[in-house]
Amino acid sequence: MSASIRCLVIGLPTARIAERNQRLSEAVSIRYSEMSDYLPLPPNLELVVAPLFSSDFDAMELIDFIGSKGYRGNVRIVAPALPNRSIVLRELRTHAVRKGITIEMVDEV
Repeated sequence: MSASIRCLVIGLPTARIAERNQRLSEAVSIRYSEMSDYLPLPPNLELVVAPLFSSDFDAMELIDFIGSKGYRGNVRIVAPALPNRSIVLRELRTHAVRKGITIEMVDEV
């Protein structure tokens, strides 16, 4: 994986990376099955973006995986409308903090 990658989008094939927020050369969008191709994670990686759940993985699995590979940055979880979003976010944060990862949740669009 290129050391210049600062944003890794995983499992969101229709995600569009906003050029104003991230230089396109510093962001990569991949499938979860391609994660091993991007190891070791680059030291400049600042943000991982992924869905709450998909057919291949869920956010908890992702947190475990990247945490075990030494990632200690931010994870932005893209979630559908949830009846009690705060409970889900609290559960993710409780799990992530043990790995040194910061979680935020954004709405799926």
